[in-house]
Amino acid sequence: MSGTSAPLAQRPAATRRFAPLVVAFAALATGVMLDRVWPVPVPGWLAAAAASLLCWFALWSAACDRAAAMVLLLAVACVGGARHHQRWHLYGADELGRSASTVPRPVCLQAVALNSPRRIAAPPENPLRTRPTGERSRLLVRVTRARHGQLWRAASGTAELCVDGHLLGVRAGDHLQLFAVFQCPPSPLNPGEFDLARHRRRDRQLVQLDARFPDSVTIMARGTLWNWRRVLAALRDPCYELLSRCLKERPAGLASALLLGAREHVDWERTEPFVTTGTVHLLAISGMHVGILALGFWWTARLLALRRTVAIGSAIVLVILYALLTDARPPVVRATILVVTFCLARLSARRSSGFNALAAAALVLLAWNPATLFQAGAQLSFLAVATINLVGPHLATPAMVDPLERLIEQSRPWYRRWGKSMAGSFGKLFLISAAIWSVTLPLTVYNYHLFSPIALVLNPIAWIPVGVALFAGFGVLLFGWLLPPVAIVCGWVCNQSIELLEGMVEAADRVGAGHFWTPAPDGWWVLGSYGGFAIWAIWFRRLPARWCLTAMTLWLALGGLTTVRRIPAWTGPPESLVCTILAVGHGACTVVELPQGQTLLYDAGSMSAPESTARSIAGFLWSRRITHLDAVLLSHADADHYNALPELLERFSVGVVYVSPKMFENETPALTALQDAICAQGIDLVQICAGDRLRVRDSSSWRVLHPPGGGVAGSDNANSLMLRGDYAGRTMLLTGDLEPPGLDDVLAGQPIACDVALAPHHGSPRSRPEDFVAWCRPAWMVISGAANEGSAAFRAVSAIPGGRAINTGRSGAVRITIGADRFEVRTWRRQPW
Repeated sequence: MSGTSAPLAQRPAATRRFAPLVVAFAALATGVMLDRVWPVPVPGWLAAAAASLLCWFALWSAACDRAAAMVLLLAVACVGGARHHQRWHLYGADELGRSASTVPRPVCLQAVALNSPRRIAAPPENPLRTRPTGERSRLLVRVTRARHGQLWRAASGTAELCVDGHLLGVRAGDHLQLFAVFQCPPSPLNPGEFDLARHRRRDRQLVQLDARFPDSVTIMARGTLWNWRRVLAALRDPCYELLSRCLKERPAGLASALLLGAREHVDWERTEPFVTTGTVHLLAISGMHVGILALGFWWTARLLALRRTVAIGSAIVLVILYALLTDARPPVVRATILVVTFCLARLSARRSSGFNALAAAALVLLAWNPATLFQAGAQLSFLAVATINLVGPHLATPAMVDPLERLIEQSRPWYRRWGKSMAGSFGKLFLISAAIWSVTLPLTVYNYHLFSPIALVLNPIAWIPVGVALFAGFGVLLFGWLLPPVAIVCGWVCNQSIELLEGMVEAADRVGAGHFWTPAPDGWWVLGSYGGFAIWAIWFRRLPARWCLTAMTLWLALGGLTTVRRIPAWTGPPESLVCTILAVGHGACTVVELPQGQTLLYDAGSMSAPESTARSIAGFLWSRRITHLDAVLLSHADADHYNALPELLERFSVGVVYVSPKMFENETPALTALQDAICAQGIDLVQICAGDRLRVRDSSSWRVLHPPGGGVAGSDNANSLMLRGDYAGRTMLLTGDLEPPGLDDVLAGQPIACDVALAPHHGSPRSRPEDFVAWCRPAWMVISGAANEGSAAFRAVSAIPGGRAINTGRSGAVRITIGADRFEVRTWRRQPW
């Protein structure tokens, strides 16, 4: 009897390992990826799918099961390709995005609000911000008509409307008339920059709308009560009010992110520590939030002695309602499907397959929006759950079979049993967290340029206050309507938990080696990482642990090598100088890569928010595998030429910062913040003036032309640091915002014939572009500014034979490559590199 019972007991385990939906998901994802790389019209995909189904039927009739299954998977892949093509490429003839361009234009539209406006609080005061920004409102609208003169014409499309100020009275489902400016979402102007246009296209948004005043939006008709979006908005909006009423102002923003996914209530300064410590997922609604909600409801149902079927059915309804309440984000949908699958399995008294349920969630998301496959957040979310499914069974505590051992354990004091249980649970949580961190590491570094070893320690601990805050927050939402005194108590608990969480994260952020910014590894290495992980998980899980650790260490070392800028033993010494003038709007940033590997940064600022400018500059530097700046040169004391530097100093090491003698003559809050940031990093601050030369390791020459040692009378612009670079018989001039009377001194000197010149003061007429061009006669003049700037400089350059001008706002970043027998000028938008 015992000899036959063991094999019978093993059969269910083998059955549980079979996950057919995983194979179906792989086929569907393959079709989506093929259409992204090689687009095929929908009729072509459907014809291929129909042919595959006919072939499958023939093979199935002939009892060729294996071949029939492969052909059926091919049909699934074709369906995935067709769905992706329809979602990504096909839009209506009256789509508003078809008439949009990169230049903002006024428009009058009629639209339907798809959600209630979300208020974005004004960013905290920052002296480095050149333009004050107030609070804004943001909502999603579906365009129905557009006005052409006096006529209304049908239009379509989904767009995000951003309104300066607080938009009151609008609810989901309302019919609106709005006056706004519309344009295409901006595509990258620099290498390594975030592609907002592709991000918005994932949600079929080809246009963005901006209105300056709340009065630009008029409610034409109220939505019906039968509109499900309106019903959800009516449930969601009071939740924000409850949290604001029962919690302090500061924790309320984090509570809105934790409970309702409203991260717009948390500014970047508070979010950044969560990013650098690898805990930003705590601020996004994820499976853990849904799981805690379901677990809390399950405990409540047991306390109320509800029937099992009633409790499970109510849990299913509750998590589905919560998913809709949080806008059905991909992680929430994934978690909801997992919980519903688990509940249905409990109702049917069957054991659910974790990987099968996870694949079912992925199939639903891909069917709804195939572009989710390329979203980093969704990829990380599914990887984390797959890791838990893979590692969790190995950490399960085996039941005590020996009655004597069970009796001894029960005879121990309760505090020892509780302590042992808590230590075991925390140990398992740490191991699972470490496994998730290891598996998601390649994707995290590739997408976010961040390596956070502190997350290994912080994540298991942080879930304790997060769990308490979630339970207390749900208590606020539940009892706020029924028992306000209980809601106040829950609010106090939520306050303390969130303040503890934020304190822990800020303390971890200050740890010296807690996180490192790094260039992204090569894409082939990331794909190889997950391909190898999948192969190990399917076929080689029983390999000795030391073999697996050795292979993983070698692979990680190889990945680290792909982030190195240059390996001289492999590549040899370069012979070209590369100068890139980045597109940062009305501002300036020039990166000079010298032949022997040194890097100079000339200015780093913009009229835009300093955080976004710093991200654009950092993205370019990482795309060039640059992690160290040998020297930073700041031309003058205008914030649009340096306000991104403090943020960059936290991501890159810097050798020295050079400034003009007049740089810090006038004390301003912005200059004080700049000095404090430089001193905090322990970087030398050195003044240079006309006649000084930069020390470099190669044959290039870099000489300061202006200002003189005592400066000149006039504005900061007149004292701009002007730099001349010479290499391989070519000359370039970097001019800052040079204008009279400093410009007069320069023009009074010996003329310099140059190949490339950065237009003084963004090509402004105040910089006397005609006289400057006549003095240096540049073959190329680059105007660092917005798309509508530099017309005077364009006219001046076009007046000389062979002269050409480029505006970074129109053409994107400009790269100048100078070698012994090479001189090349390229723009990112026309000739990307």
